[in-house]
Amino acid sequence: MSFTKREDSNRKTDCCLLDVSSDMTIYSAVKNLQEINFYYSKYNHFEIDLSAVEEIDSSGIQLLLALNIKSKKDGKNVFLCRMSDSVSEVMNLLNISSHFDWVKSE
Repeated sequence: MSFTKREDSNRKTDCCLLDVSSDMTIYSAVKNLQEINFYYSKYNHFEIDLSAVEEIDSSGIQLLLALNIKSKKDGKNVFLCRMSDSVSEVMNLLNISSHFDWVKSE
């Protein structure tokens, strides 16, 4: 799976912690969407760790943006955390980081 639920996710607090372990490109977009939808129906709060993403393209960004928009509409929370260099590069290139909620670093 590309999106792996961490063991410290908690159904009682309704928090799902997801690690993305593969690329977020057009070639994996359908699979990534299916995996996100699987977890989306079960939780209301998500934290998505992007530190292991080696490659991301506009379809990966679109997926994250769509998830962000849908979650706000549905009253859910989606936070991104820790970016790989690849994700950081694309986010900076598109000047899009401010469109997402981020887990605050301590």
